[in-house]
Amino acid sequence: MNTKKSLITLIIAAVMASPLAALAGGIPESVTGLAATAASGDTINLTWDNAKDEDGDPVANYRVYYSVNSVFEAGEGEYDVEIDTTDNTNSYAVENLEAETTYYFSVTAFSTDGIESEEYSFEASAETLSAVIEEVVEEEAPAEEQPAEEGEDVTSPTVESASAPDNKTVKIVFSEAVKLPEILAEASFGIVEQINSNNTLEVVAASLDAEDTEGRTVALETAEQTANVNYIVTAGVAVQDNAGNPIVSGNTDSALFLGSSIAPTVEEVVEEPVEEPVAEETPEPELFEELEPEVDVTAPEDVTNLVASFKEQLDSFYTVMLSWTPSVNTAQDLVDQILYMSTDRGASYDSGKSLGVLASETEVSNLEGGKEYTFKVTTKDDSGNESVGAIRAIRLPSTGAGAAALMLMSAGAAHLGLRRKEK
Repeated sequence: MNTKKSLITLIIAAVMASPLAALAGGIPESVTGLAATAASGDTINLTWDNAKDEDGDPVANYRVYYSVNSVFEAGEGEYDVEIDTTDNTNSYAVENLEAETTYYFSVTAFSTDGIESEEYSFEASAETLSAVIEEVVEEEAPAEEQPAEEGEDVTSPTVESASAPDNKTVKIVFSEAVKLPEILAEASFGIVEQINSNNTLEVVAASLDAEDTEGRTVALETAEQTANVNYIVTAGVAVQDNAGNPIVSGNTDSALFLGSSIAPTVEEVVEEPVEEPVAEETPEPELFEELEPEVDVTAPEDVTNLVASFKEQLDSFYTVMLSWTPSVNTAQDLVDQILYMSTDRGASYDSGKSLGVLASETEVSNLEGGKEYTFKVTTKDDSGNESVGAIRAIRLPSTGAGAAALMLMSAGAAHLGLRRKEK
């Protein structure tokens, strides 16, 4: 069955989104922002944006669909497996998968009344890691686990942060000192774009950062990054602390960083000239080098709590309302906030719109229904440094509730049993 809704199904979805449907519990909004990241040879981690029900309250739980074939590319069919989460946490680790296999995922939301959202989320995919990595870990692991003695370290390391000092380097900071496998250390890490997880960034090499005397930082050499694109880096279970505790797959094994536009620094070797003996001369006054002023390269803190909602205009166009908590602006050098909009799920944004220093909300009008829009709000200081930005995606309905009601009357009530998925 084609995953796109039929006209009648779209009409029903619009009517169900009306205030009358809210009395019966309402239909949750569709899930947005789905991303998939390979964690090991048999596990892929999923994350998505929180969905809300008709009343604006958090949904009860989510349903994860997956298959080795893309339903969206085929334009028909259903996913092979479906799993219901136990709560409304917006992440899930799908386990017991085949190594080196690409899986395709989609997620729906359920209201507290057990009503499922009408549409699948946009599909995300990821390929599980090679089984060779798992074998390396097994060889290094002790043959038999012994009970932890009193005072023994049994806490696994976690990823605290990641950053890109240049466009071919990523530095990952862990919660404690870590060690890397001697073989294929670079295979212990995976990097994908946050918005489009199908776009991967190759990890060329991995080593402990010599500048960190505590041993908590790992430096990755990567292929050239795309500037100002958000990436997710994930550490695999082959990364361990000094007590042998491996990274645990889930929400603590990955971090977000912004692709850099800075080229790596190439150190030039300058040969010192051979000093020739010279006759004694009267010493000249010592010259003092003028110190260059320190350059500010730190952007202001991002805004937080970015929220998006919408209201209907005439002729199936909508206005999106955005609100947020302003940056804490620790350095007191913030000079502007900038709003960017994307219609391709963040792969590219428009040139941006200045919002000024004091704004905490704004509106974007004349947006076409039936499309998903991604918004990003960044902060900028007086040195031109711009933050990574807070991101929020929203999908607008295809038609207004009023127009849908008129179309429903002409279509007849006999089609009220249509649903999105095959039974």
